[in-house]
Amino acid sequence: MIKNLIFDLGGVLVSLDRERCLGNFAKDLGFENFGDYLNAYAQKGFFAEFENGNIDAAQFREIVKGYCRKENVQDEEIDSALNSFLTLVEPYKVELLLKLKEKYNMMLLSNVNPIAWSRCCELFAQAGGVDIEDVFEKLYLSYEMKNSKPGEEIYRQLLADSGAEPSETLFIDDSAANIETGARMGLKTLLYDVNTNLACEVEKALKELGE
Repeated sequence: MIKNLIFDLGGVLVSLDRERCLGNFAKDLGFENFGDYLNAYAQKGFFAEFENGNIDAAQFREIVKGYCRKENVQDEEIDSALNSFLTLVEPYKVELLLKLKEKYNMMLLSNVNPIAWSRCCELFAQAGGVDIEDVFEKLYLSYEMKNSKPGEEIYRQLLADSGAEPSETLFIDDSAANIETGARMGLKTLLYDVNTNLACEVEKALKELGE
């Protein structure tokens, strides 16, 4: 019996537009190769350090400024360019989560940084009129946990903290690497295709698991 649901954030709940983000960094800031660091699933270099909580937002912005051809780049410009990666939360997804919350323990497991997290919370509230903290019992954020997917340690931390039994837990993510780690840890898994309807895919997965 499934008792717990773990959702990824970016890609699963928040729609992403990597090309728009890279275009804004190049056009507005003169940082043409930001794509070397920004990946849809796991970041690289100083961006990975940011999402793993090894540097804070102020340090991240200073590093970015060092790559920009534009002079006197403001913090707000960096935040705006970064947050253009995050497009929207579809309202039906919030409705889905609230419905699932009536039956399951809800958890969020995300590779995210503090700048993007603030924007995700705004998008979530705009879509559903509720705070994301009111939907999920537990929030497991990479920058707070000092670990990120697909490494096994962040999964171990989640399981130890939540007390969730892996065999009673369905993990939904759009990254094959993250799903593979989850399966290795004993979780039931759903590799979500971002071009499909999340409600239909979750319902199908739960039905296959006997729910």
